[in-house]
Amino acid sequence: MDKQDHDWLTLHRLRFAAPVAARNRSFPPVAGALVWRFCPQHMPGDDGLVTLTSDIWGGMGIWDSRTKAEAMLADPGAAMPWLSEAVAAWHCLAIPYAHRGQVNWRGHVEEGTAIRPTPTDPGGPLVVVTSAGFLSRDADMLPRIRQFIEGVSDVMAWYGALPSNLRNDVFNGPDGREGFTCSLWRSDEAMREAAYHDGRHRTRMEESRAKLMFDYSSFPRLRAVHSHGDWDGDPFASTTWETRKETTQ
Repeated sequence: MDKQDHDWLTLHRLRFAAPVAARNRSFPPVAGALVWRFCPQHMPGDDGLVTLTSDIWGGMGIWDSRTKAEAMLADPGAAMPWLSEAVAAWHCLAIPYAHRGQVNWRGHVEEGTAIRPTPTDPGGPLVVVTSAGFLSRDADMLPRIRQFIEGVSDVMAWYGALPSNLRNDVFNGPDGREGFTCSLWRSDEAMREAAYHDGRHRTRMEESRAKLMFDYSSFPRLRAVHSHGDWDGDPFASTTWETRKETTQ
């Protein structure tokens, strides 16, 4: 088995013919993944909290070898039998090259250890995955949570209007563990401009620093290796995969 000094990620976006409610439907974890998250799209309800009901669900697998991740991508229906219910699906193999922060994907909060990044950046299309969490969801925390949920919707809508943002989506964990955001970018520079210069994301970051909308967060960055399927078309249609710097690490 080709265990390596960094992890591999698979990312998945499925669209079902009708909304699926997490309270009524559970999906088993995918075998062989170090971490598996399958979560409904970010859909705020009338009460300002997420509904955990959507026709779009997102999956993320963390794997300790390229062989396992490639096998998942080659036949995702074998790992996710419910894929046959989807009317559209997109799948991507990616290499993490940076990760910092805290996240609860395994049932406990980890500090910088949830993903093992590659020691060197292999280059290629940029994928950013983020997460945020709360130490409790008690009644006195709900105003902060509602503010955060509104902020996520605001930032992602703004990202989606930028030519530099190829795609973005947010998936909320239905089981007490965090979900994740996933955004695809034309370039590193474009992402930094959108995230850290003047704009909605920077404004929300400043609000978070002032009011502590969430208790912890994480910031993995990935390089896409290849993808297939339909996420409102092909997000990487303009990418020449053959010219990117490959890695076999």
